[in-house]
Amino acid sequence: MTPEAVSPELVVGVTADRRWQEQADLFRRRGIGVLHGPSLRTVELGRDGRLREVTESLVAVPPRWFVATTGAGMRSWFAAAADWGLREELLASLRSTVVVGRGAKVTSALRQAGVEVAWRAPGESMVEVVRHLEQDAGGATAGGRGAIQLFDPDDHPATEALRPLVDELVEVPLYRWLLPEDTAPAERLIQAAISGRLGAITFTSQPAVRFLFRIAEAGGWAGDLRDACNDGRVLPACIGAVCAEAAHEVGIEHPVWPEPFRLPPLVRLVAERLRPQMSADLS
Repeated sequence: MTPEAVSPELVVGVTADRRWQEQADLFRRRGIGVLHGPSLRTVELGRDGRLREVTESLVAVPPRWFVATTGAGMRSWFAAAADWGLREELLASLRSTVVVGRGAKVTSALRQAGVEVAWRAPGESMVEVVRHLEQDAGGATAGGRGAIQLFDPDDHPATEALRPLVDELVEVPLYRWLLPEDTAPAERLIQAAISGRLGAITFTSQPAVRFLFRIAEAGGWAGDLRDACNDGRVLPACIGAVCAEAAHEVGIEHPVWPEPFRLPPLVRLVAERLRPQMSADLS
């Protein structure tokens, strides 16, 4: 289905590179067209030398606490560690520390591997994680070594906020985010949003937001895209509150996100906003 095949208000721009087809299928089953314009490409670092060095370091000297941020990232790390013959040693290291989970999916991934999560952020935000560890700064997690699974292409404010709580903060790099090799699809998505041919744009990660605006900036369209997201021409929809933080950073005033922070509820929210009468058909 192409944007020309349906009415403008029933076309959604999808910026994701991973799981985008699943998202598109969910929209299309609801009669909503999809314009795919990936704003980034995600590179897993499972064979990266730096990740192996970090893994060996954490096996040798377990941290006092570890912040786990994404389920897919943890599963990727465990698979890489298995290839290196370090999986059991890594799991033993994590079982000996205070593990903090950012959300339900990463908590599930850890528990499936036999790693207990001491605390999970109820709102799945890094702000909550930082606050929790700051409140315990004088307790079991004080000083020594901490570790965090990175999930952002740049220095995330949460990473910098956690750094003063320990003598050493070990950063676990599981992904690298890059611009698409071909930015033309993302540019078409931007132009469609500006011209009013999209009802919504969906973002499923902070990097997706930032990279879309980086592409827009390169083309001289960032201000127009920002206006389109703020004046009602297009609905900016994020997977959750963490993703919405990046939307606020680039100047999107009122991004929306679902509860819970998952893909099906995101699709449901957008569908209800674009065509309220569809809500009775949603499962």
